[in-house]
Amino acid sequence: MESCTVLYVEDEKEIRNYVIPFLGPRVKTLWVAENGEAGLKLYERHKPDIIVTDLKMPKMDGIEMSKIIRSDDRDVPIVLTASYSDQHHLFAAIDARITAFLRKPVKINELLRTVEDLAKKITFERAQKKVQATMAQHYLAIEEEALLIYIDQYGKIKKINEQMAMRLNYPLDLLEGEPFKSLIYKDGHTAYYQSLFEAIELGDSWHGEIHLISHCDMELTFKATLIPLYDIEKPGYQFMMLLEDITELVNYRKIIKNELDETQDTLQEKIHFLEQYQNAINEGTAICRFVEDGTILKTDSRFDRIFGFKKDELKRRSFYQLCPNMESVLKREVAEAVKKREVLRMRIRCQDKYNQLHVADSVFIPIYKLNGEIEEIISIHNDITDIIKLNEEIKNTQKELLYILGEVAESRSKETGHHVKRVAEYSRVLGQLAGLSEEEVELLSVVAPMHDVGKIAIPDEILLKPDELTPEEFEIMKRHAVIGGELFGHSERPFMQAARIVALEHHENYDGTGYPNGKKGEEIHIFGRIVAIADVFDALSMNRVYKKSWPPREIMDYMKKERGRKFDPKLIDLFLENIDLFFEIRNRLDNN
Repeated sequence: MESCTVLYVEDEKEIRNYVIPFLGPRVKTLWVAENGEAGLKLYERHKPDIIVTDLKMPKMDGIEMSKIIRSDDRDVPIVLTASYSDQHHLFAAIDARITAFLRKPVKINELLRTVEDLAKKITFERAQKKVQATMAQHYLAIEEEALLIYIDQYGKIKKINEQMAMRLNYPLDLLEGEPFKSLIYKDGHTAYYQSLFEAIELGDSWHGEIHLISHCDMELTFKATLIPLYDIEKPGYQFMMLLEDITELVNYRKIIKNELDETQDTLQEKIHFLEQYQNAINEGTAICRFVEDGTILKTDSRFDRIFGFKKDELKRRSFYQLCPNMESVLKREVAEAVKKREVLRMRIRCQDKYNQLHVADSVFIPIYKLNGEIEEIISIHNDITDIIKLNEEIKNTQKELLYILGEVAESRSKETGHHVKRVAEYSRVLGQLAGLSEEEVELLSVVAPMHDVGKIAIPDEILLKPDELTPEEFEIMKRHAVIGGELFGHSERPFMQAARIVALEHHENYDGTGYPNGKKGEEIHIFGRIVAIADVFDALSMNRVYKKSWPPREIMDYMKKERGRKFDPKLIDLFLENIDLFFEIRNRLDNN
């Protein structure tokens, strides 16, 4: 009753003075009018929850006022008070859809009880609407982000949500009424799904991996959870199947295996450890609900399992404290999403109970009350920690393969394997001095050893010739740049593309007189310009089959002379300004 507002309309001052002290303290706000005309103005201004009005009043009586109010709001409760002699107006009161009728003189207990009953009903209806609105937002949040199929107790598809229909490339209503079995990819393993159809028959839940067929006959792989939904008003049940598409990850795993199979004859001892990552994809999707300050309200079992906590152990803890390295950033981003009433998507890094790092692709969905205030935030997390680790292992393997290939190329030309190490280190340091990003420096140091990989295809009589090459032989030798570029030209992977650049461009000259394409200036990729300096410096400063190493002063004089012709002026200036650093690298790596 204290949460409701009341409009009280009574023309008799004595009655008003009697009722107001009892009614006023028991309601949130009480507005009082002396006639129907004044009462109507207060109604239009304040829209009270309950109206109590006398029947007979000057200017406008209670029934006329009620009819006007009813044209605006069909549901607002109206209590009419009238004397016994006025009961002939009951039909008019019914026509005005009066909620309750109290006979005058009004008994105060009867009036308070009537208003209290109406207030309870209003409070209940508001709470019901709030729950329904919150549940609707929860449902819509899941419906928007998740992949869902609804199945009846006979195994037929009742509904498929838009996200899932798009994933399967089906129109929304095309699958309705079709057996769910018709979606399963026919791969000869139908016995695997026996437990799924038994769960549908018995009304039980189920979890596992399923293979479905799209509208264009493509096999798609999902992690699926079958949840029974019981209807208390109708006999029987239906199911909601929540799916997570892992097709790309499964295919990625197959690609990795195929690539490893192609190289195992020659490099099996170097890459056999990658077989341990065939099953690196774990269950990942997890849900956490928390309020705006981060206090956790509820987590699901997958979230608890990922972070190493027991059921309900995370309650009342702060979600943001699970992400200590990005706590302030995450708080700010979530607060901004709440303010803008937007869904936030970002990759987060968390720590579990044992301080182990987890990486998750996460979605944060604000849930609001009817009045627009924030109720809570639902966060949906896809744990990709093992995928990140797998990608790192793949990158490391690619690096090792490139390094081994560089050593093989150098061994054919009778050079020591230290050459590729030195060129890689020179390139890394010069890249840092030139202001490249950490990622670019790392990539450059990995692919720099690939600069002469094309020499694998050069005949021994030319490659190993101790004397000066003839013009014809030199033309054949120059082909190693094109051959190296072609070796890596069929892959779109960053490592392979960067390796192609250094193999193809490290003999291009800054003035355009180099080979194979006569590029000039900044037409030459900075990786090619850096490796050109590193390669020449190492060639001059070390003994080769066709020459002795040069003294330091002669090396510096030569490289100054080639400034602007063979070498990028800015890069060669940086190199010569730090020449002691590069000689130190040469001495350190040559002695290892």
